[in-house]
Amino acid sequence: MNGLTMLLAGGAVVSIAVWLFGDKLARLVGIVLVLDGVGGIAVHGNFENPRFAWEAGIGLALWMVGHWLFAAKFGMWRSRMGRVAWRAPVLRVLRPI
Repeated sequence: MNGLTMLLAGGAVVSIAVWLFGDKLARLVGIVLVLDGVGGIAVHGNFENPRFAWEAGIGLALWMVGHWLFAAKFGMWRSRMGRVAWRAPVLRVLRPI
């Protein structure tokens, strides 16, 4: 029972931290990963190492999650680019506002 209580308390702390700081952190880390991934593809000039493409894709996903969290918290989009990205037909169903 003690382990379950600790697990629930840890989950609550992580949830509060994600709600408070997740949107800023996800957008920042996402942009850094996108720039590093695209830069790696440009420098190496080929797709032999799929790490750079994966890095850019994960960065884009983190950037989108950061905008989603901001919109869920404040009821408005952080930027026009974030709003337009969530207008895609597949993502339109998932947008929070």
